[in-house]
Amino acid sequence: MTGVTRQVGTVSAVDADRVQARVRLPECDNLRTNWLNVLQRNTQDNKDYWLPDVGEQVEVLLDANGEDGVILGAVYSDVDKPPFSDKNIRGTRFADGAEYSYNRKTHTLIIRGGIEHIVIECGADVVLKTQKATIDAPETELTGDLRVRGKLIYEGGMAGSGGEGVTATIHGNIEIKGNAHATGSMLSDGENSSHHSH
Repeated sequence: MTGVTRQVGTVSAVDADRVQARVRLPECDNLRTNWLNVLQRNTQDNKDYWLPDVGEQVEVLLDANGEDGVILGAVYSDVDKPPFSDKNIRGTRFADGAEYSYNRKTHTLIIRGGIEHIVIECGADVVLKTQKATIDAPETELTGDLRVRGKLIYEGGMAGSGGEGVTATIHGNIEIKGNAHATGSMLSDGENSSHHSH
């Protein structure tokens, strides 16, 4: 492009398939540009994707005739203010209220807001290493086997059921501080201990 100029305008239309947009330019008698490419960080091996919204303020580079150009990105204004006001934060806040951000000063990663579903698919392993992990949920479901290598401590009681055959096996000693109640037979060395007399 020759005679390149930088303009600030408002997005009037977007093409999600071609990743392009048209922009109205107030300083050029509200001229509406042709379809312009939206600048992306990567488009070959690694691929990024983002589009401005209709009505969003953007900066564009245009040739002398205003026929060819590229949308450099969106810019904040007095109407649309940034979601954060801290130079240590990098993040995104979406229109539905969902937000993710990282604060390099406090070393805090935040994911919150209007998110209803999070899907993480991994073909091999997921390793979570931390000093303490807390799951704050009314219900947690595991669909596969669960192996606990440390001590299992439960404070709200325990209930369970199984399929056919033996539903629970414990190798080692059991100490019960309290009463044991069984609605069926209790066996000791294969014999019914419920009928033992003392």
